[in-house]
Order: sequence, then structure tokens, then C-alpha cells
Amino acid sequence: MMDLLQFLSSAELSQTLQEAASAAKNLVAKAATINGVPAIIENMGALDGDTLQGMVNELKGQFKGVIVLGGVANNAVSLVAAVTPEFTAKVQAGKIIQQIAPIVGGKGGGKPDNARGGGKDASKLDEALARAKSLLG
Repeated sequence: MMDLLQFLSSAELSQTLQEAASAAKNLVAKAATINGVPAIIENMGALDGDTLQGMVNELKGQFKGVIVLGGVANNAVSLVAAVTPEFTAKVQAGKIIQQIAPIVGGKGGGKPDNARGGGKDASKLDEALARAKSLLG
């Protein structure tokens, strides 16, 4: 029985990762340049932090700049930020998360190149992402 559960979990994970890869390609097409910094800042809807992190990891292979993704799953807001090495002197992922997580009633942090955070107030996710954009401008 446990083997079947493990198989189902890995199959679901594989499908989720394939969806993340597909979504990552679409996000690269939506990238904008803010104050000279290429950026992808998006509300991804009903996705959890691990799925968002998978998308960010996929994006880092295809995109150079700042990536901030947010989602809401299980009544919790997840935020993931990444900054590729070319831009960490100007912008740090950990500082972005520290600034925007309190907006959704939470906290977070991390390193200059990758950070995660979260909160409970899903209604403020778009406001938090708008703040991430303003931090670049």
C-alpha cells in the first residue's frame, strides 16, 4: 500500500514539475524591465511554496533578473523571490521578501539570491507583489 502511495506522490510531483516548467516559459514572455532590472513578478494563483520554488528554479535557467512569485494554497500565502547573480549587487531576494511578507501578515527571508516567505492574508497578495515592483523602481 505504501509503495502505491509513494508512486502516486511521485507521479503527482512529476506532473506538477512539468506544469511548473510550462508556466515558467509563459512567464519569461511576460517579463518587464523595471529601472534597468529585468523582472518577473506574478500572482500564480492556487500554488503552494514548494511549487512556486520549483517554478523559480526552472525560471533561473531561462531568465536573468529578479523573480518574485506569489500564490495561495491551504489558506496560506506563499512568496518566493530569486535574483540571478548578475543583479544581486543591486537587489537582494531576502530583502524583497522581508519588505513584502508583512503586507500579507507574515514574515520571511533568505539569501541575496533566493528567499521565501509567507503569511495568512490572501487578499493582500497583489498589494505585496505591487510593493515588490516598487522596490525595483
